[in-house]
Amino acid sequence: MRWQYALGATLLLSLCSFRMNGADSSSEMRLYRWVDDNGMVHYADRIPPTQVNQGHTTLNPEGIRTEVVPPAPTAEDLKRAAELERQQAENARRAEEERVANQALLKRFRSLEDLILAREGRVAAVDAINQTTRDNLRLLQRRLRELHQQQASRKPTDSSLPATLQADIVRVEEQIRTAYTTIVTQEFQKVAIRAEFDQLQTRYVALKNNAQPNATLLPPPATEVLASNIVRCFGAENCQRDWERARAYVRALPDIREEINGAGLLMVMQQDDDEDRLLTLVWIQQPADTAVYLYLNLECKNRLTASLLCTNAGALTARDGFRAALMSAN
Repeated sequence: MRWQYALGATLLLSLCSFRMNGADSSSEMRLYRWVDDNGMVHYADRIPPTQVNQGHTTLNPEGIRTEVVPPAPTAEDLKRAAELERQQAENARRAEEERVANQALLKRFRSLEDLILAREGRVAAVDAINQTTRDNLRLLQRRLRELHQQQASRKPTDSSLPATLQADIVRVEEQIRTAYTTIVTQEFQKVAIRAEFDQLQTRYVALKNNAQPNATLLPPPATEVLASNIVRCFGAENCQRDWERARAYVRALPDIREEINGAGLLMVMQQDDDEDRLLTLVWIQQPADTAVYLYLNLECKNRLTASLLCTNAGALTARDGFRAALMSAN
C-alpha cells in the first residue's frame, strides 16, 4: 500500500502546487499521468521526452481527466492497420464485382429455362467440334487398316518393309492419338461447362428468391471428372503397368476378328450378325501434363440400318467397366 500512498501524496502535492500558483479551473496548467515500462504510475506537470510516444492522461487542477492520449502506433501496429485496410478494400471490391455479376446474370437469363438452354447450347457446340474430330478419326482408322493390310499382304520372299509404308503407318498412328487427345480434352471441357452452369443455376435461383447466393463469384475450376472408360496414371512405371493391363483387358474380349497394335495404340475389331464394332485403346499424354490417360473408345455400325448407335450389351459393359476393371487390379 505504500506505493499507493506515495502516488496519492504526489498527486495531492502537485494539485496544491497548482493552486498556490494561482491556478483555477480555467488555468491552462496541467498534470500528466503515465505508466512506465515497469508498470509504475507517475504524475508530473511535464512528460519526459522518453515517454511522449508511450501514451498518457491529462488532468486539470481539480484532478479531473481532460484528455487521454493513446500510445503512438508501433511499426507492427501500422503494418496490421495497413493489412486490415487492404482486406477491407479487397472485400469491398469483391462485393462490388459480385453485385455487378448478379445483375448481369439476372439480365442475361430471363428464366431458369433460358439458363439451361444456354448450358446445353455450349455443350452442343463442343459436341459439334467433337463430331468433326470423330468423322476425321474414322477416315484415319480406315487408312491405318489399309496400311496394315498392305503390310500383311507382303510375301515372305518380299524385301524388307518399304520405308514409305512404315512412315505412313507411324504418321497415321500419331494422327489417331492426336485426334483422341482432342476428344478427351473436349470431354473435360464439357464437364467444366456443366460445373460452371450448375453454379450459375444455384446463384440464379437464390437471386430470384431474393436470397443471398452461397456460390462464389468465380467459376469453379475445370475439375477432371473421369468417365468410366478413362484411366489416369502418373509415373512411367505405373503407367506402363496399367497399359499392359489395359491391353490384356481389351484382348480378352470375345468376337475379336482383327487386331492392330501400334505405339500407344491398340485397335480390335469385333463382328457379329448385327453390327461391326471397333474398340480403340489409346495412350494420351500432352507435353505440359504429367498425367497419362488411357482411353477406351467404342464405335459401332449396324449392318442393316447403318446406325452408329451401339446396342451390344457386352461391348457397352466392356467400355463402361474399363476403369473399374483396371483399378480393381491395382
